[in-house]
Amino acid sequence: MKNCLFLVAMTFFMLNVHAQSLNLSRDVFLPGEAIEIAFTAPATYASNAWVGIIPSSVPHGSEVENDKHDISYVYLSNRSSGVLKFTAPKQTGRFDFRMHDTDSNGKEVASVSFEVRNQIPTSVTVVKESNVENPVLWLADLQFTPGQEIKLHYKTPSWVRTNAWIGIIPANIPHGSEAENDRHDLKYQYVKSSADGVLTFNAPSNPGNYSFRMHDSDANGKEISNIGFTVK
Repeated sequence: MKNCLFLVAMTFFMLNVHAQSLNLSRDVFLPGEAIEIAFTAPATYASNAWVGIIPSSVPHGSEVENDKHDISYVYLSNRSSGVLKFTAPKQTGRFDFRMHDTDSNGKEVASVSFEVRNQIPTSVTVVKESNVENPVLWLADLQFTPGQEIKLHYKTPSWVRTNAWIGIIPANIPHGSEAENDRHDLKYQYVKSSADGVLTFNAPSNPGNYSFRMHDSDANGKEISNIGFTVK
């Protein structure tokens, strides 16, 4: 009986781990360009759960703080999956889509970063491969103290290579290039394809904004998923 209860509890936990997600088709947009972002969310979230565009410089974690800085937002209105439509900010810079479990003193539960530029580069990060499973990164908390242990939940798709990896990168490093992220990673771990588990990291010693970034390969690959967090 104990084993059965444990299995049920773990199944429920893992379902909730992967229940909230945000996915973009690419990570660079023009000012004012239309953006569609796919999402999943637990059915238990409040009807006023919301997703908004927040400057990446704003610390992660607090729904109240994000609410003060959001550029635009959409309520989920009890939807557990779908596509939300936004317009890219008119000013260039780095931004996040951030999901919150409620609009009443809630918490940030998921994020994905993107950049607004005046010109789209010839090669941009594709966060989602066509018609296949998405990569997932999830944190139970988005604020940590220097050196604090971090449990990162992840799910890798089948199409990543054997040397796929996840690393901690300062938030000011532009997204997209695996080679560029590799030059700036503070810590990293390799992951296998079609894997579903938990990695243990320690938060950077210096306060600031960072992101976990997943890459499909360690050989001129691409960044395929990310989630931001703050050390303070």
